[in-house]
Amino acid sequence: MRSTPAGTVRMIRTVRALMAAILAVSLGCATTGTSGSTAATDGADGAELAAVIDAVKQAVQDAETRDVAGFPPLKKVALKLQTTVTKSLGGEVRYLVASVSASGSAETASTLEIEWTPAETSRHRTVAAEQSLRDSLAQAIHLAKTGIAHAAQGEPPLSLKSISIDLKFEVATAGSAGASVKILPVGVTGTGSISRTKVHTVALTFAP
Repeated sequence: MRSTPAGTVRMIRTVRALMAAILAVSLGCATTGTSGSTAATDGADGAELAAVIDAVKQAVQDAETRDVAGFPPLKKVALKLQTTVTKSLGGEVRYLVASVSASGSAETASTLEIEWTPAETSRHRTVAAEQSLRDSLAQAIHLAKTGIAHAAQGEPPLSLKSISIDLKFEVATAGSAGASVKILPVGVTGTGSISRTKVHTVALTFAP
């Protein structure tokens, strides 16, 4: 058997070492890229505060455009959110709302409460209004109002004066860094066990 020259052996070893190094770097870049992409798109730390508030305001406004006969107007909205403060790899401090996929714990959760007086909304009656409301929180609000109004028509009838409706909901994130959110009333997601640090509340007060 002819032996391989020592110089050729060293060259083969060098080429193999270079190929192994290139492969390791390539795998490392691929792993880092995937992790970075996931962190940037799945909102694992929570949802953007402004996006959540806007979504709740829009749901309340949509629900108010569907009139329920005999129901007093909406006077106050109180929003209670479970929040957390996180710091990105770039050093940016972010104030986020706990989402279904967030990894925060009870020790890192804080509470933010906001109250506002809703603007006047033009109402109109529709057939099967709850089905025409695309947002599930708006549907839940409308169904609660409809149920109360029907109950008030019993014997003896009730005069609806001051009414409070509290709805608990979860936040699901989508898009880049949790900027796009979905508001899901508790029970819609079908999750069996829900952490209290990921459940939020919107309280609606109706009065003449």
